[in-house]
Amino acid sequence: MGLIRAIRNFTRRLGLWLLAAGVTLAVLFTAVLIYKLTVFEPDPPTVANCQSIQLITTADNAAEIHVHQCQRGSNKAAWKGYEVWLFEPSTNDWLRIATAEQGDCLSVSWQRPGELVIHHGHSRGDLNIAKNSVIYRDANNMPNTISVTTQREDDCPL
Repeated sequence: MGLIRAIRNFTRRLGLWLLAAGVTLAVLFTAVLIYKLTVFEPDPPTVANCQSIQLITTADNAAEIHVHQCQRGSNKAAWKGYEVWLFEPSTNDWLRIATAEQGDCLSVSWQRPGELVIHHGHSRGDLNIAKNSVIYRDANNMPNTISVTTQREDDCPL
């Protein structure tokens, strides 16, 4: 009798532990799923309310850096500002590099090959860098990297 009771108690404890582990995993899975579905990833500027204000290309023309002035959201919660995007014509892929609220200026230039400089007139907290380096495929389908730096300017060069 004592052995059967001990096995029954052990089985109940094991079942409760497994049930608690299953509930925990279900909650974590649901939280991750909700996070993935609600993370804000804006539409590319071609389908949003954006105007192109600057375009520069890599030396081999395999990638383009676009600066857009955009307005997103409804009238009450509208956001206006600048967005810097990488576009790869070969794959038709857009990758957001930076955003900044509407301000004095924002422009981009090449410091040297592979080093993009974002010139801006914003305070440090108003410029949001989504990617500090990006990888794109060149004309030979080899990966290349562009590093992103920022430089505060009173008058942005164009």
